[in-house]
Amino acid sequence: MAVDNSLTTLLTTLTASIESATEALPADGTLPPKEGISLLNVKNDLLLSYVQNLVFLILLKLRSRAQSNSGDADSKATTIDEEVTMKLVELRVYLEKGVRPLENRLKYQIDQIVRAADDASRKSAQAPEKPKAGRSLRKSNAEDSDVSEDGSDASAQSDDEADAVSYGPRKAQFQRPKTAIDRGNTKSSKDGIYRPPRITPMVMPTTQGREERSRKPGRSATMDEFVRDEMNAAPVAEPSIGSTIVAGGRRTKSERERRDEQERREYEESNFVRLPAESKKDRAKKGGRGCEGGLGGEDWRGLGAGLDRIEQLTQKKRGTGGSLGSLERSRKRPIGDGPRDSGVQAGDAFEKRRKIVSRYR
Repeated sequence: MAVDNSLTTLLTTLTASIESATEALPADGTLPPKEGISLLNVKNDLLLSYVQNLVFLILLKLRSRAQSNSGDADSKATTIDEEVTMKLVELRVYLEKGVRPLENRLKYQIDQIVRAADDASRKSAQAPEKPKAGRSLRKSNAEDSDVSEDGSDASAQSDDEADAVSYGPRKAQFQRPKTAIDRGNTKSSKDGIYRPPRITPMVMPTTQGREERSRKPGRSATMDEFVRDEMNAAPVAEPSIGSTIVAGGRRTKSERERRDEQERREYEESNFVRLPAESKKDRAKKGGRGCEGGLGGEDWRGLGAGLDRIEQLTQKKRGTGGSLGSLERSRKRPIGDGPRDSGVQAGDAFEKRRKIVSRYR
């Protein structure tokens, strides 16, 4: 029997043989998925490719150094080196500008899914093994499954939507439950003990009126300063000698001015910015504020404070009607020393008195 050796017959036979051989080969599992590649797979592939190119670049550097030592330099190796470097830059841009922002956006959802998977595996590991059901139970389940197939198809879509929403933020976690507030109110009303709320600060209820509190003398700032400076044994930081003298020794810086300068200096040093200088009006106000009673860098206003206090303590109080005390009323002549004169006023008073008496004679 003659064999057909035509070109068409040979091509048909070759095609059938190749197709049968291809079907016998195992299926390739590295094909891309239908829905595309995930972000985590992209990250792993990019990292793997980046490491491979980095190792290849190191190998090229070692070879180029060996060739440079021997004197056999090649321009082709330089070209490959540049290509590998550009590939590394490209992969680094993908990782920094593409993968990292997307991963930061999906971090919350990924953490929720991982946590849910961990909880499910933990519950399945802790749950005891259930006994096997009998044949009757299997039969009833089979009958129920036929009836519920139609309903399960309808609810599958709603379950998928619920799963997608369950990984979002929960607003109920940011609200305080009402049961805790009600429980605290009922407990405080039973025992009669006042318990302030945990969120809004409140003042303790008092029976003392506002007018009664206003009658009491307030705390003296001078007394507090005296106790802090004189009766406290703790060391106190004092400014350097001469650092507080301003305006050519005509006044000194107050504690408030030193505190303002310190705050200004700290703000400028921490923020690396220079604040605008004070205007002439502000400097004039501050300059004339402390000039009264100051001379040579010292404050002389406190010299007469002791004398005034002694005079107030030794002076007798006036009565309700405005009359003087018994000591002042017993004195017929004023104790104040007036200016000395030649006695003309006393002579005028005597002449006036003599004329009045002479009229009645």
